[in-house]
Amino acid sequence: MMFLSKTRLSYKIVGSLILIFLLILMSIGTIVSIVFENTILVSEKQKANLLLETIEKPLQIALYLKFYDQISQKVAPAVSVPDVTELEIRDQSGKRLYFYTHSKEHLKSRHEAMSVTHILKEPTSGELMGSVTLRYSDLAYEETRKSIHKIVYGVWVSIAVIFFAAVWWVRYLLSPLTKIAKKVRYYKPGDQMMFEEDGSVEIEQIVTAFNTMQKTTQHYLEQMETMNSSLEMKVNEKTRELETQFYTDQLTNLPNRYKLQEILLQGDLLALAIVNIDDFKEVNDFFGISIGDEILKQFALWLKELSSASYRLGGDEFALVFSNLYNQNELEHRLNILAKLLDEKTFVVKEESFNIRISIGVAMGNEKVLTRADIALHHAKANRKQIAFYNHEEGIEEQYRSNLTMASNVRRALFDNRIICHYQPIVNLNTGMVHKYETLVRMIDDEGNIIPPIKFLSIAKQTKLYPRITLEVVYQACTLFASRKEEFSINLSDSDIRNPHTVSEIIKTITETGTADRIVFEILESEGIESYEEVTRFISQVKVLGAKIAIDDFGTGYSNFENILKLGVDYIKIDGSLIREIAGNSRHHIIVETIIDFAKKIDAKTIAEFVSDEEIYNTIKAIGVDYSQGYFTGKPTSLL
Repeated sequence: MMFLSKTRLSYKIVGSLILIFLLILMSIGTIVSIVFENTILVSEKQKANLLLETIEKPLQIALYLKFYDQISQKVAPAVSVPDVTELEIRDQSGKRLYFYTHSKEHLKSRHEAMSVTHILKEPTSGELMGSVTLRYSDLAYEETRKSIHKIVYGVWVSIAVIFFAAVWWVRYLLSPLTKIAKKVRYYKPGDQMMFEEDGSVEIEQIVTAFNTMQKTTQHYLEQMETMNSSLEMKVNEKTRELETQFYTDQLTNLPNRYKLQEILLQGDLLALAIVNIDDFKEVNDFFGISIGDEILKQFALWLKELSSASYRLGGDEFALVFSNLYNQNELEHRLNILAKLLDEKTFVVKEESFNIRISIGVAMGNEKVLTRADIALHHAKANRKQIAFYNHEEGIEEQYRSNLTMASNVRRALFDNRIICHYQPIVNLNTGMVHKYETLVRMIDDEGNIIPPIKFLSIAKQTKLYPRITLEVVYQACTLFASRKEEFSINLSDSDIRNPHTVSEIIKTITETGTADRIVFEILESEGIESYEEVTRFISQVKVLGAKIAIDDFGTGYSNFENILKLGVDYIKIDGSLIREIAGNSRHHIIVETIIDFAKKIDAKTIAEFVSDEEIYNTIKAIGVDYSQGYFTGKPTSLL
């Protein structure tokens, strides 16, 4: 097979056919040889058995009558056979009664391969008298086997000779094709090859076909060169077009973020400003996306007229690159001029006039300018400034890294079941007994420290982990109070109520745990409610199941009595800012009394938060507050 692997396909095919045929012949010969050898071996064993059967009856009588001196006479027919090498007779106890063997010189020229033993029994009772063992030479078998092997070896040698002769003949017949193949191997389009005539019709047909192929190849080669030239021009043109599209914003035709990033890698700029259109989302929501897109186009054109180094980053954000030498004061002055010019500019779209205000974040230098300008922009918006410069000393980047670390910690805590609940008792001021608990979330960090919600909930809201925390709190609280009798409350934000999946899971949990008639949902009214329709729908859903509603942090600047009437609450939790100083602040005292009076008229109970000492406790009790919650009546703790 090693030979075949280095030959051409034609040799392989013919050689393989011959080899398969010869292997079949060799296999048949080998099988016949093995069968013949086994037949001879069986025949020799049958001869040995016949010899024993010949002397077996006389030996039985001699042993039965104990004529041991006649044993030699009885076995004479067997030991006289030349191929018998040994004959041994033993009684039933194993004692040797007779032993015959040829001389040692005679043994050296013989092969002892077969041994046959017969059991001798009493003629009448069938009891064991002894045994006779005959060892029979396999010399005849061995000589026959050697003769067969010689024949087989001769056949194999003949087969090998035939095989190599056939392969040589095939190579000879195909030698003209080999010559053609050598020339074709080095053929290149455009070359002219000449072939010697062989006189063989088949070879001449191949040569004629190849000459025709050369002419056709040359014709197609010329066509391909023309096509390749045309294709190369189109590819280059399309490449330039795609490159332009890749680096250009399709809406405004300004260079895009990818182009800006390429410029930043060159490190030639000295400052970068990110320009963001204020409240542009409201324009899209109110006038439609098509109007918003037209405003972006006009704004981009206006910006490009002022600065050729203008880019659109995406959405309502643009960038200005400064390569000239400016200090911060000069750059700020130039950007102020840009903002003032924009104040005087009116954009007209479909007969509607629009005035645009912008916020600008600026980073000086050429290191991380895009990130730092974005940080400065967020700082400008957070502080209601029109222009803000990145300042490393403010530690904004460190705060971002801290936020990322906390977000990662919250994610791991959710996965590792390290979001837990503590429960603060709510005392009935009439009885002095604990009637309810408020569920308060906590996080256990990697070191086992308990982290308060003020440090991680706001970050969780930004990273979309907040709904998962809400559902975890609901699950833990409902599972715990399924086996208790007290009421318990859980805080829900406006975003929780507007999330259909969260609402669905909450209803499923309170139904499955059987806690729907003892749970109180505290709505954080102090954060502002965006959709009273959705909140009202949620309240209707859970109240049908028996749940109650509390308005939390009531008494802050955003609270109003009209909202309470819309929501139909069961409890009003008076904000801690009013309760902390109620004992010494007459204005807070009046406000709380007004809330209590209002609550009684709408059949709602009041709960005072942040009751931290006995004086506050006695004051709220005296003016008619229903429930007290704070460190004076009980700190949040685990109930497990």
